[in-house]
Amino acid sequence: MLRPRERTGRAATAAGAAALAIAWVVSACTGATDAPQSPSGAAAEPVGAEEPAPPASERPLHTANHDRRSFDNQPDYEGEAALLRDYVEPRLAASAIGERALMCARMLDTAAEFYAAVEREPAQREQVLAALKASRADDLARCQRETSPRAAACVTILLGDRTAEFPWLLDQCSRAYPAG
Repeated sequence: MLRPRERTGRAATAAGAAALAIAWVVSACTGATDAPQSPSGAAAEPVGAEEPAPPASERPLHTANHDRRSFDNQPDYEGEAALLRDYVEPRLAASAIGERALMCARMLDTAAEFYAAVEREPAQREQVLAALKASRADDLARCQRETSPRAAACVTILLGDRTAEFPWLLDQCSRAYPAG
């Protein structure tokens, strides 16, 4: 048997739902053709009569960082690169660092080995490996122009750890060991 409070709660819920339905029907039947009214009683302007949006140069800048601290919470890529350099330096000193062309070729070979090992779906793996093969000559030329031998060795070593992907490692190692 229901206690009085439980009956009242269920009855109130049913009564509230009925009142909501009646209010919706009444509002739909009356005033549907009347122009919307502003708080002052004057007719509101039709939708779409607003002023045009300002040009992009005058709109506020939005970032992709969803952190509520916003712009002030952007990653410190240079700081991360310095930490990475401290982490990899002992291992880098122990590895043989050759000329730039050799180090770039090793780095690209290791990237292909990395994706062949970590990409589990065969179709996706083939697509990634085909893209790497198709861009190899351009990637090798760009590496020789823009990447230091130490940065290429850094990427090669860290790809072997399989803790991060090639583009991020290339960016961070290039910051840690800039060319030039």
